[in-house]
Amino acid sequence: MNRRMGAKRMEQAVGAYFARCDGTRERVPQKGGGFAERQIPYTLYGLSAAVSLSPQEVLAAAHGQGGPAGNVLLGGLVRIAAYIQEKALLGELSATVAQAAIKELGLTEEPAEAAMEPLQVVLDPEAEVYSR
Repeated sequence: MNRRMGAKRMEQAVGAYFARCDGTRERVPQKGGGFAERQIPYTLYGLSAAVSLSPQEVLAAAHGQGGPAGNVLLGGLVRIAAYIQEKALLGELSATVAQAAIKELGLTEEPAEAAMEPLQVVLDPEAEVYSR
């Protein structure tokens, strides 16, 4: 983790990243009337660049190895995931792409694989009587 940046500076850098993205929002007229909004999207790599860490370091810090600064990064990841989910619900992003992007952020829990227990079949002549 970036040792030069404490939790307060990390919070400022993360806030500045989202403000920069939001500052690029523009309304674009559509052919059939109405408007669409566009902006630089929130991304893991954009957040990583803003805090001078690799994406792997951001994920590791956010998921329990970063202390108070890690909590700030986790908040940033949750905000990115919310953005992605909103875009998918509005139809601006495919659900498959959104699901993969949120999974990359480490915010989905994989269902535990059910332990496959071997099935044992016993052919017992006495049991045949009870099965009739």
